[in-house]
Parts: sequence; C-alpha cells; structure tokens
Amino acid sequence: MDHHCPWINICCGHLNHAKFTYFLFFAPIGCMHATFILIASTYRALYRPYYMYYGTGHEPLVELGLYGFLICMFALGLAIGVIIAVGMLLCIQVRSMIRNETGIESWIKDKAFYRARGPEEPEEFIYPYNVGRWKNLRQVITWSGIPVSDGVNWEVRDGCDQYTLTVEQIKQKEDKKDRSIAYEIREAYSGSLLPVTKGCKVCCCVPFSDEPRIPTEIGDKVLVTRWKRHWLYGEKVTTSDKLKGKNRIRGWFPRRCAVEVICDNGMFPQDTKKDA
Repeated sequence: MDHHCPWINICCGHLNHAKFTYFLFFAPIGCMHATFILIASTYRALYRPYYMYYGTGHEPLVELGLYGFLICMFALGLAIGVIIAVGMLLCIQVRSMIRNETGIESWIKDKAFYRARGPEEPEEFIYPYNVGRWKNLRQVITWSGIPVSDGVNWEVRDGCDQYTLTVEQIKQKEDKKDRSIAYEIREAYSGSLLPVTKGCKVCCCVPFSDEPRIPTEIGDKVLVTRWKRHWLYGEKVTTSDKLKGKNRIRGWFPRRCAVEVICDNGMFPQDTKKDA
C-alpha cells in the first residue's frame, strides 16, 4: 500500500496504482478543458455589446447575468485549483513509479543512508526494487491495467533479496528503540486533542499528525522516541502481556506532563525542570 486517498475513499496500492495515476492524469486534463471554455465564454459575455455592434454577426454571443458570472468565476477558480493540486499529486506519483518506491519505502530508504552500519553489513544500502526507470514504469503501467508481480514477490536488483528492505526497517526500529529516553508522568492527561488545562501553548502547538494521543496517569513510564517543543511521542511501558506486540500503546502527550528519568543503560536526564 502507498497511502489512503480520502477523495476517492480507497487505499492506493499495488493493484490500483495505475488506475489511480490515470485518474490523476485525466482530472487535470478535464479541468484544463473546462478552464478554456469558461475563459472564452466569460470573455464573450463581457464584450457582448462590442460583438453586437461591431461584429460580423457570425460570432457566438454569450449572455451572463450577475449570478451566472459569479458562478463562472467560482467554477474557474475550482478548475485552476484542481489543475494545480492534482497536477502536483500526479508528479509525486510519477516520481514514485520511476523510482519504484512507495511513500513508506522512501522514508526507510532515506533513513538507511544515514544509519550507522555494523561491520557485518555492506558499506552502502542498496534499494532492492529500483531496477531501472523504464522497467519500473512497465511494472505499473500495462495495457491490461494489471501490474506486474503478484504483490508478494518482486523483481530485485543483484545482491538483494525479497527481505532486504524488511531487514533494514527492523534495524532502524532497533536503533530507534536504543535512542529512546524514559520519561515518567508527573501530571495526568486525558488524551484530549486540545487539552485546554495544559496551557495555551500546548493547545496551539499540537502535532499535525493523525497519530493518536495517549491518556496518561501519574507514575506511568513512557519510552519517548520523538520530541517537539510542547509534545512528546512514545510508547507506554507496561507489564501486561495483553498490551504487548500489536496492541502497544503509542501516541502523543503534552511535554509538561512528564520528566525525564535515568535510564538503565546509564544515560542521565537533561534538565528535568526545562522538560516539565
């Protein structure tokens, strides 16, 4: 899967990637056609008296009232907006097909180039699915509309296998876990999207993300992996087996609710007064 598109209310992935790209291509084309018609019609309507008195009599005349003119201007603005917005999405999708990578794979690949590599690993990460621009496109764009591959097994570059990217992602998650810092909750938080009781700065600087907020109680331990000025993202430390694995509790919570504590690996906290 590449992403979920709210405009067509479906996830865009392996089986419908080409169809989604066709949609992104033809939507701006249709809006360009509408833009030319609206501009020409509005021009004819604005200069209608001129064509009536000085024209040859063979020009098509367009008559627009006030409401008709406003509707045309509104439709023209929408058409131009779709051309720009959907055109940018089309460029992103074409780039994705040329590189043969999804948005998630792009994030993994970018982080792979900066990750410190172990002695048993190759010096440079090789993205396994980029087999050349033309071959990348032909894997998605086909006459039948059905992409190449079964969605499980893929053509990969020499020196790579089907699990090269998976192994890299696992190592990145291990590094991320090693970099996590333990925080202890000193102030309860209900999990509200706009916690007005935590101050105006916390409400005005909420994370622009669809990731969840986690309610916290005093004494809870959280392993934090991401930091913002007024918010922290982490995973609750729990001893319950039911909450391990896929049911882990992860999300954002206000930074003022927690203080950093000494970790088991010997790391010391920063200025806890500042973090609180």
